[in-house]
Amino acid sequence: MRRTALLLLALCVALTVAAASGAATIKLGWTEHLKRDAVTRMTFRVGALEIGPGGWKADVTITNDGSGKVTVGGRQFAIAEFDTKTNFTKPSRVLHATAFLPVPPATLAPGQRWSGTIAGGGRPDARLYVRLVFGPFATSASPTPFTWITDHAHHVFTVTI
Repeated sequence: MRRTALLLLALCVALTVAAASGAATIKLGWTEHLKRDAVTRMTFRVGALEIGPGGWKADVTITNDGSGKVTVGGRQFAIAEFDTKTNFTKPSRVLHATAFLPVPPATLAPGQRWSGTIAGGGRPDARLYVRLVFGPFATSASPTPFTWITDHAHHVFTVTI
């Protein structure tokens, strides 16, 4: 009983410290691969996600692993909120990125990568799971624009301080 009380006290202190600092950084380390065909092959990496009172930001990398160029159109990158960890189809809400540092190139040549920070307003709901959305993209083999929603998901409440 005493141990449980101490653990609850430690959790309350940690949450108070996180609230006082105004931001929480979640170290994710996600790496995911898209392999549609020889031309449409990409790697998506998400290093960390920071959530603060005024918005969010994520450190990301996109690599063109295919044999042709990838067109990066519209820069509709975002955080999407889902009610469960296994839900991919209908987000509760989408928080679009409004800032890119540096700005992604219009195209990625074979072997080229872009690393940067994407950021947007709004704070994800602590009761939900978040996934990152990348895109839209197109290639000569996949001319219809497509987006990538991460396979990984993170429950926003479980943050590291």
